[in-house]
Amino acid sequence: MRFFNTIIAVLKKTFPEQESSFGLLKINLIISAFIVFFLYIFRPFGIALLESNTFLICAGFGLMTFLAALFFDIIVGKVFKLKGELDQWTFGKWILYNLGAMLVISLANFLFARILIIGFIDWSLLPQMVYGTFMVGIIPITVLGGISILIQERKYQSIAKGINQQKALLQESNTNEDRTLFEIPLNRIKYIESLQNYVYIGHLDNDGQFKKITERATIKNIEEATSGSPVVKSHRSFLVNVNDIINISGNAQGLLLELSDCDRSIPVSRSYVDLFRSK
Repeated sequence: MRFFNTIIAVLKKTFPEQESSFGLLKINLIISAFIVFFLYIFRPFGIALLESNTFLICAGFGLMTFLAALFFDIIVGKVFKLKGELDQWTFGKWILYNLGAMLVISLANFLFARILIIGFIDWSLLPQMVYGTFMVGIIPITVLGGISILIQERKYQSIAKGINQQKALLQESNTNEDRTLFEIPLNRIKYIESLQNYVYIGHLDNDGQFKKITERATIKNIEEATSGSPVVKSHRSFLVNVNDIINISGNAQGLLLELSDCDRSIPVSRSYVDLFRSK
């Protein structure tokens, strides 16, 4: 039972998915290069029987892998938004996503092999190609994913430890109590969360009780209104009052901020980590 609980806990770990298109291209290039290397060295699936152009054929499979993975990322990942919010992306979801990608890759490589190499299509052989693709891809993808989580977790845990030790975020001096946002003094605001054209504002009321209100505004307008104050952007959907941070921890996607008098952990995405380290 403990073993299965451990597996479930690992699958629920946040996964450091790339936020930029360049990052996705780099990962797809690495996977495609691995496919070319693996096929050329071990020559499975009848490749060993080829008498010529072996490397070019292996490179062709690598190219098809790259194009199919790119297609899957663009159409399924971005157009249909299968990934959802990156801060909710887990290791388990990442594995399932890649299983879908491998299915598309196996179809692309099947068409490449049957049309360009053999010259005709025999759909009864497609399951064999799917099985072979999964056997080649699932182990390295899972291992690389696990290594990526481990590296990123250690990185951001180390950053969080350094910030906690320096207490840099707790020494913010600009606490201008005269400034307000929707009649709420900025020094009472804990965090602000964006939801399309609305924002949730977590704050303390006049009695010191934590409250959350909803206002119609964009995160960009809020960021401009709080410029120069301790309320700063930590994530594309969050602003946080740095004076209320009591502890910082790290996971594979960045940092997590714990606030006084508030049970909500606020994320700091990787693109904002350096901003918090400099404060």
